Amino acid sequence: MATRDARSTTAPELDSAAFDAYESELRETGFRAAVTRVNRYLARPRWWVEILMLGALYAIYSAIRNSVGDVAAAAYRNADEILRIEDSWNFALERPLNELVHTTTWLANLVALQYATLHFIVTPVVLIWLLFRRKQYYRQVSGVLVLTTGLALIGFYWLPTAPPRLLKGEGFVDVMAQTASWGWWPESGAPGSDAISNQFAAMPSLHCAWATWCGVTLFFLAKWKWLRILGLIYPFTTYFVVMGSGNHYILDVIAGVWLLAVAALIIYAPTLTRWWRNRAARRPESAGVSIG
Repeated sequence: MATRDARSTTAPELDSAAFDAYESELRETGFRAAVTRVNRYLARPRWWVEILMLGALYAIYSAIRNSVGDVAAAAYRNADEILRIEDSWNFALERPLNELVHTTTWLANLVALQYATLHFIVTPVVLIWLLFRRKQYYRQVSGVLVLTTGLALIGFYWLPTAPPRLLKGEGFVDVMAQTASWGWWPESGAPGSDAISNQFAAMPSLHCAWATWCGVTLFFLAKWKWLRILGLIYPFTTYFVVMGSGNHYILDVIAGVWLLAVAALIIYAPTLTRWWRNRAARRPESAGVSIG
């Protein structure tokens, strides 16, 4: 009797194949659980994690952006082609804007100051505001910015482009160099140190893409009306500044905004898909109409 009871409580023996399958299932289950825990942890933004991630991404971006090699000849060819296309369409808005800015001293000073500062201040401030005040939107909204920056590297590699200020004989004036006597930027006209700046990364305008991201984010997520208005104004002032200073063509601006739109579509594709499916599911079936 005792022998029968002991035998009945003993686990059935598994053959080698069944045991291997059971062990594999345990490992897979443990792996899925670990991935789930990591995803849940990262889904909730933490300021120190975000700083490390964004710092690492920016370091990688800067290293790639500024190590494209000797592309001067291609950059000038591409610049000439872009300007030729714009002139043939009577679309080269950067020409009159640069003329207006460099001949108006107070405007040149204001443009140079905006170009050298707000790009490096507004974007981090909006990111910090998102993290602490709109945390539920942070992951997707910041993802758009990160993806836009990554996609811009493709443009810098495929289409190195000299900015208008470097084109000789086209009448452009380097406003950053014009104001360098009182500013902290180098006489080369680059917004930062020559050692860390790629002069041939005009296409697309990441400057404008980031400014548009800031403006759209503030317009849709800020509660105060005055902040939403500032959010709308900021990108357009940036468009004016980058062209008026001789740093970008209008096609650069358009390409930067378009790249941002593509990144937003990719990031929000799952959300849009779920919204469309839910909308279709709630739509009542059209009732048939009897005739006769």
